[in-house]
Amino acid sequence: MARIDLLDPNESDDPAVREFAPKVTAPDGSVGKHFQAETHFPAVMMQVYEARLDLARKGDLGTELFTKLAVAGSMANECTYCTGAYAKQLSPRLGGDEATREWQLALANGDLDGTEALVIDFALDGLADPDSVTDEDFEALREACEFTDKTFVELLYTVNIVSGYNRVTMATDLGYDHDYPAEWADPDSYPDEFRRSA
Repeated sequence: MARIDLLDPNESDDPAVREFAPKVTAPDGSVGKHFQAETHFPAVMMQVYEARLDLARKGDLGTELFTKLAVAGSMANECTYCTGAYAKQLSPRLGGDEATREWQLALANGDLDGTEALVIDFALDGLADPDSVTDEDFEALREACEFTDKTFVELLYTVNIVSGYNRVTMATDLGYDHDYPAEWADPDSYPDEFRRSA
């Protein structure tokens, strides 16, 4: 049971919130619990949502890598709710839930490689201990992935926004409400060694 009341943005007294609500309302009329929680502070909810879309759609990383970073960060923060939400968004890009689960396990077991692994490792290091990120880490991404200063800021904002969502959903104890199998989003379903967040 959530620790705060959940509000439907479609029923808000604020016309700006009602205008925003269709963006987070599923075809069946349901609204994710985290948006219901965030409706208590709609100005921030709407701005963070738009910032997340800008990062995913307008940045250098691209939507698929943004979503993979969101899954990775949520897994590292042990946020079952957000892991499931982002895994479901990733699923059609990877060919279904089973393929997404395979990707999750490859990530958790350290089996990713190439530039994707470099980017995700950098993000998880920045999440776990920002002070541990080195000049060499920056140079590696500049060289291997042609990262610009803008790309680094985009990546770090992605870490921040995802981590913020994780903390809101975990602290308010939102119940799982995603189609992605809950047991695959549970931190107990991947190795302890992966749990890296601060």
